[in-house]
Amino acid sequence: MLIKLKQKLTSGDNKKITSNFLYLSAVQGANFLLPLITFPYLVRTLGIEMFGLVMFAQAFMVYFSMLADYGFNLSGTREISTNRKSLRRVEQIFSSIMLARFGLIIVGFLIMNVIVFSFEKFAVNWLLYYLTYAMVVGNALFPIWFFQGMEKMKYITVLSLIAKLFFTLSIFVVVHHPEDYLYVPLLNSLGYVSVGFMALWVIRRDFNIVIKPQKLKRIVIQMKKGWHIFISKISINLYVATNTFLLGIFTNDTTVGYYAIAEKVVRIITSIFAPFYQAIYPHVVQLVKQSKEQSGLFLRKVFKMTFLISSLVWVFMFSFSTPLFHLVFGDDVNVSIRLFQILSPLIVILPLAFLLFNVTLLAYKLDKYFSKIYMVGAVLNLSLVMVFFLLLESKAIGVSLALLLSELTITFLAVKIVFEKKIIFGKL
Repeated sequence: MLIKLKQKLTSGDNKKITSNFLYLSAVQGANFLLPLITFPYLVRTLGIEMFGLVMFAQAFMVYFSMLADYGFNLSGTREISTNRKSLRRVEQIFSSIMLARFGLIIVGFLIMNVIVFSFEKFAVNWLLYYLTYAMVVGNALFPIWFFQGMEKMKYITVLSLIAKLFFTLSIFVVVHHPEDYLYVPLLNSLGYVSVGFMALWVIRRDFNIVIKPQKLKRIVIQMKKGWHIFISKISINLYVATNTFLLGIFTNDTTVGYYAIAEKVVRIITSIFAPFYQAIYPHVVQLVKQSKEQSGLFLRKVFKMTFLISSLVWVFMFSFSTPLFHLVFGDDVNVSIRLFQILSPLIVILPLAFLLFNVTLLAYKLDKYFSKIYMVGAVLNLSLVMVFFLLLESKAIGVSLALLLSELTITFLAVKIVFEKKIIFGKL
């Protein structure tokens, strides 16, 4: 049986998927394990209040990161994957997307300056926001979508591990007191920017591709192809980052800290599934072109596996959340434990949503549903936040409930679309 399994995993397309999955698993393993080391350390060292301030700044920067990323992380992967046999075409796509990103970085920086120096709440910590914005630049410089489209995940693995290890080790060397909070975005940014430049160097060395001037028409075409994804990302962040952002505006940094701990734990846990989805996405794109029936069967198996594994993880984490939180974060986290228990069903919901949106709908070029559903989620979340802010004394519980209900709703809508299109559930 083991021999048959080995033969299946190392044959044809399965070999490429397995290889890419293992490389991305190494990255995600670092994404999972390293925050488990630095995250509790920062909470204990900086204290809930200063940790909350740093998380508030990161939530604010999500909007600018979203602008710089546009929809390219997904549309770019699809474009590179579809055209990767033509080096000339790949270089045009790569250059067009990177030039568009550079322009968006500049636009975002100008907008950030206007906001920061127009409001005292931001102006008093202007340096924090400047240092955190450098993470936006670093993320934009690192073209993960290019390596995914070319199905060369080993590059992502090596470069990502360099950035994360640099940040992890530096945190323990430099951050020892609450007053050291500025070093957190500084070290994070240094890691991301350095690796971004290294990625561009690797692409030139190994693929003989450099950023070249492009006609405006080509840049506009790539922006049009990423438009629906960009709109959906705006919608996503209207209830992912905005919930943290609104807590920071209407409450205080301590409340943000409690909420950020709970949500970050959920995000870390659900990130376990990301490498597999990232590895299979280019494969599914190719599979859809060859046989929609086979792609549907493949996605159905993945859906069942995801639901089973995530459900088991959810039951475990909910059952042991109290002792685990006290062990990792200390005694003063009872508020975070309660918020985590409210958010914990997301451990099942988010992986399924990722599979449905970021793999299935995009691979089948159903981008319009992708954006429309997330817009519904955004409007619903903001509406629920306002209602819960009025009805509940705890605004942190309010945003937690709003996030949970919004994610549940959009996942249900995605299932409905996939069912109607007979992609995954057509023969159940």
